[in-house]
Amino acid sequence: MTTETDTIFLQLLKLMSTVYQRHDRVRCRLQDVMREKGISDACDLTVHECRVIRYIGEHDATNAITMASSLGISRGGISKICARLIAKKVITSHQMDGNRKEIFYRLTHLGSEIRDSHMEFNRNAENDCRSIIDSYSPQQKDVIMDFLLRLEGLL
Repeated sequence: MTTETDTIFLQLLKLMSTVYQRHDRVRCRLQDVMREKGISDACDLTVHECRVIRYIGEHDATNAITMASSLGISRGGISKICARLIAKKVITSHQMDGNRKEIFYRLTHLGSEIRDSHMEFNRNAENDCRSIIDSYSPQQKDVIMDFLLRLEGLL
C-alpha cells in the first residue's frame, strides 16, 4: 500500500531526475529562441557556456579567475569554455596595457545577442515559475518554503 509520504517521495525523485535532464531541454529551448531571432551561428551552446556569456556581459573586461570564483567552475573549466566561445566568435580575449599576464574577455556582437536571448528565456521561465507559486495561499507557501528549507538542510 502506497502512503502519501511514498507518493510525495516518488514525485520528489522524479523532479530531481528531471532537474538533471533539464539542461538538455533548456539548451533546446534556448536554441529555438536564438533561431527565432536569426542567431543560428552558436546554437550548440552548453548551459555553462551560457552562464559564462551572461557573466561576461554583466562584468565588462573580466578574467578567468574572477569568473571561476563567481560561477563555481574551476579555472581550467573556465579556460576551456572561453576557448570554445572564442572559436564560436561569441567572445574575444585581450590583455590590458601594462599587464600581459592576465587575459580579459568581452562579448562580441553575436555574444551580446545570445546573452539577450538567454536573459529573455530566463525571464519567461521565471515568470512561469512565479505564476505557479502565486497560485498558492500564503499558508501553502509557508509549508512549501519550510519543506524546501528542510530538504536543503539534507543536501
